[in-house]
Amino acid sequence: MKAIYIHGLHSEINLDKIKILEEAGLEVIAPEIDYEKEQGAVYPRIKALMIEESIDLLIGSSMGGFMAYWLARDLNKAALLYNPALHFESMQPFIPQLESKCDPPLFVCSGEKDETVPSKHLRAYLDKEHRDNSNLRIISASWLAHQIDLQTFRGMTAWFLGELAG
Repeated sequence: MKAIYIHGLHSEINLDKIKILEEAGLEVIAPEIDYEKEQGAVYPRIKALMIEESIDLLIGSSMGGFMAYWLARDLNKAALLYNPALHFESMQPFIPQLESKCDPPLFVCSGEKDETVPSKHLRAYLDKEHRDNSNLRIISASWLAHQIDLQTFRGMTAWFLGELAG
């Protein structure tokens, strides 16, 4: 399977995380993104890349989780999201206008110690947006802040791929 890994704001591609994804059997595309410079062009660029590369799965963290969430719902692709920055008012202008929102399998890892994307606000947003969606699974990680350590990344990747395999 082919996956896209979308890094967060003020972040860069983490080669150790790419290696974990590859060791899990995924072919990985990991674009460099300058969110501030590209602003409104990020979403259409990544969407076009996903279509061109025939991406099967999305993995994103923070701002990358925001992008992965909307791309998953736009293109009907399963996604693993780490502390996705979904609930912020400042993000509302970047939400794409979708003709219809798909309900693909969404797996969310939410760090309870995250002060950047507070777990309670993220959970409230997801509960509101996905009232009747059985395709949403949320793991509340009591040990996790905003940064995703490699052990957690490895474990969540295994869980995600295992659940998709059924």
